[in-house]
Amino acid sequence: MHTGDKAAVLAAHKGWFDALNALLEGDPEPFAELYSHSGDVSYMSAGGGLRVGWDATWKDWQAQAELTRGGYVEDVENHVIVQGDMAVVQSMERGVITDIEGIGIEQEIRETSVYRREDGKWKMVAHHADALPSWIEVAGVARKAWVSPAKPD
Repeated sequence: MHTGDKAAVLAAHKGWFDALNALLEGDPEPFAELYSHSGDVSYMSAGGGLRVGWDATWKDWQAQAELTRGGYVEDVENHVIVQGDMAVVQSMERGVITDIEGIGIEQEIRETSVYRREDGKWKMVAHHADALPSWIEVAGVARKAWVSPAKPD
């Protein structure tokens, strides 16, 4: 692994936190820049489920943005593996999610993100988060809207 590759992956991973913090303020747009738009991307959120493909992933981010009420997330510790044009980042994260009553709930979560170099840029192609019961409660109102569509052929 080249030092430059690790730095570039960590810069892309910082984009994850920028996008997630924007989402917590109701803006899903930064995910459109962060994620690859290919049909093989996947997303397993803190609210549960598996989304496959950019369209399903993007719809999930949009639905979550409509439900958010504020908060923040930050990286506490991470481990990076880069092999060729693929990279994995495992993170320990903490933050606050604002519930439906406006109360901030402290969170700690483990997440794994996979990045792929596409046209010279590191794009997220897979993300998995521990289940967060408080996020499931906050976002549970729209759970039915998050049902995964049929898998592509």
